[in-house]
Amino acid sequence: MQTPETSRLFTRWTNPASGVETFILTERPASVQRHFYYTNRGFTDDGRFCWLSCEFVPPGGRLAVPVLGVIDFERDDLRVYHDTQHTSSPFIDPATGDAYFTSGMELWKRGPQAGDRPIRINRLPDDVMVGRKLDRLATHLTLSADGKSVNFDTRSNGRSLIGDIPLDGLPPRIWTELTGFYNHAQFSPTDSDLLLLAHDVWQDDPTVPFDGQHRYHRMWTLRRGEEAKPVLSQPVTHSGHEWWDADGEHVWYVHYGVGVKKVNVASQVEQNLWPGRLSHAFTDRTSRYLVADMMADPRVSDCHVEFRDTKTSAKAELVNRPPLAAHLTQCGHLHPHPQFCCNDRYICYTTTVHDRVDLAFANVHDLAARTSISKSTKKDPLSPSVSIQGKRQCSHYSYVMNVRGHA
Repeated sequence: MQTPETSRLFTRWTNPASGVETFILTERPASVQRHFYYTNRGFTDDGRFCWLSCEFVPPGGRLAVPVLGVIDFERDDLRVYHDTQHTSSPFIDPATGDAYFTSGMELWKRGPQAGDRPIRINRLPDDVMVGRKLDRLATHLTLSADGKSVNFDTRSNGRSLIGDIPLDGLPPRIWTELTGFYNHAQFSPTDSDLLLLAHDVWQDDPTVPFDGQHRYHRMWTLRRGEEAKPVLSQPVTHSGHEWWDADGEHVWYVHYGVGVKKVNVASQVEQNLWPGRLSHAFTDRTSRYLVADMMADPRVSDCHVEFRDTKTSAKAELVNRPPLAAHLTQCGHLHPHPQFCCNDRYICYTTTVHDRVDLAFANVHDLAARTSISKSTKKDPLSPSVSIQGKRQCSHYSYVMNVRGHA
């Protein structure tokens, strides 16, 4: 079986500044090819199938309805399935390679083989939709710890419906209806009755200031049958890009202008494990290694990605590329969104080093070897040099909040 390092579908690219190698998908049936949102891994654990988002964006365009493609590393080919238009980031079963995706208020499944066909799994019932003009069914699908259902978060008229959709066809269950714009629901990896939610307060009130001083609760946990509770003990300035730790006891998030933090859900004690001005981040299952992207302006996002060993504090730069030129083919929400995948063998991210939108992989073993020795005492250029009230961080807040749904 092939790998990103050996497949004919990929081209090796070396960062001239760091020597780090990336393997970029250069087989291109679609004009835009990228991975899913950071919480949704596309690579199966056995390394055979890797799903991706394929978008047929016209030259000079920005938006297209995505469909699913799949790389089969055993056959060393890439197939695009045009019968998989989707409206949220899909969930890929890491054991079977089946893809679960949404179309309107319906949940669908498709296998990775060419002969497979889409199957409708479930849908929100008509009585839930009566009198409502609902938003997409889910921000991004995640699987419950018992493997029996996926989450949903949909909105209408200033209220959010949160719940789960059984994979066996039984009726979906609404856990709660909240006033306000709640999204990014994610199942706990260890508890099938617990969800993590995000409250996008600027969707409720566009005049809310995000100037480095306004504080609010973005992250909430929701236990089935109970009321939602804030993750943090006190509200903080603008934060986002939250995800569960593999242990189910901690939540990670990016506190913009401050760093990547890890919070114990029970005690609400938090640690800043990567100080700096970072945009999106993710961790491996051991919580030792982190990967993050950073950008000067997410509206025209840089492709700048780094890896960090939290034990040694050493870093390795995967890529540092300015935004795509305006005349080049792009897509909406073009961020690297790096993630660990394939049993933490690879980091997957979206790259633009070839002046187009491509799927890319970096080998975690190589990155871990590069960062196994403690960094020198030289000042970290990304560490905050002034307080959160200072000009440097405030400028970060101002550009972040010019983009709706950035986190």
